[in-house]
Amino acid sequence: MNVDRTLNPQSYVSRKAGRIVKAEAILVAIPFQSDAKPVWNFTGGSKNTFDTMLVRIETENGFIGWGEAFSRTEDTALKSLIETRIFPLIVGEDAAAISKIKFKLEFGLQNFGRVGPIMYAISAVDIALWDIAGKAAGLSLVDLLGGSFAQDVNVYASLLRYDSPEGVAAATRQAIDRGYRFIKLHEVNYPEIAAACQAAEGQAAVMLDVNCPWSVAEALAMDARLADLDLLWLEEPVWPPENYRGLARIRAQKRHRIAAGENAGSLHDFVAMIDAGAIDIAQPDVAKTGGISELLKIATLCEANAVEFVPHCALFGPGMIATVHINASMRTVPLLERLYCDFEAELFGGATVPKDGKLAVPTGPGLGIDPDLNVVDRYRIE
Repeated sequence: MNVDRTLNPQSYVSRKAGRIVKAEAILVAIPFQSDAKPVWNFTGGSKNTFDTMLVRIETENGFIGWGEAFSRTEDTALKSLIETRIFPLIVGEDAAAISKIKFKLEFGLQNFGRVGPIMYAISAVDIALWDIAGKAAGLSLVDLLGGSFAQDVNVYASLLRYDSPEGVAAATRQAIDRGYRFIKLHEVNYPEIAAACQAAEGQAAVMLDVNCPWSVAEALAMDARLADLDLLWLEEPVWPPENYRGLARIRAQKRHRIAAGENAGSLHDFVAMIDAGAIDIAQPDVAKTGGISELLKIATLCEANAVEFVPHCALFGPGMIATVHINASMRTVPLLERLYCDFEAELFGGATVPKDGKLAVPTGPGLGIDPDLNVVDRYRIE
């Protein structure tokens, strides 16, 4: 019997995908080469490995979806949380019921945090379910989202922190030589920032992410000092990240476009940012902020409020692939972030290594590419 998919696509995908029968959390930590400081390691230490917290969901009909939860510093506690809090609530559910599952997890686990590890875990499940939906429908994620506006996306090199003018200038020149035309810095001192801007002058645009180091008064002073460097945007200048009134104070000076949002947990955090007049650029992270489902809501909010949508993406797993698809589905295709470091092994082979500052949008069903299981097994953390 032929099935007319146009009459009820949800029903078709539901029957094709089937129910969830197995879920697994897999923590992978891959060494990388860099002469810089990992900007995500706020508590010290110098181990140069990068976490990818994979979530693998399998259905009764043999479909496998891959998701990613934001993770750093070999976070076995997050792995345990996913296994004990999340998985018991999803096994047995219809894999096509993405919105229902997401609400079940968010509402049922609200007392354990609306921002942070619980939301990271929910994000991973959401990504994996979208991957299954695409595979069951025989469509790439970008096609599920309405079709692609681009075959590849422009990538910006998101540098680590060098803490010296010479180091960051050399890294900037190297990134330009590799084809990047957009460079993001993570320096917090003026001499380093100025050196990188000088190294990039006439060849690449420069953005600055300082990761919330300053009081409002300190941020106002640095905002004024940085004004002559022609930065594309200034990201997260105020501590704490939810100090939206403080961000609005900096934005009101009109010296820089203000970007923020990687530490947000949901659509409503962005509603609050926009209501406060805090941002020009919204930066939700698909592995932190509720997954693909939530980022689509945030993108619509941004469009309605004339706020630029540029997802944060300090990821190298399925979250990165999902962000590529999301960006390609937007009429004004956002830049894709990629942390600037070279790995001992690539989780997706060469498919996620930019060429001439661009990354191709995968065309296979779902995310279009699965992790290399040999790499997963080699670098797996139990």
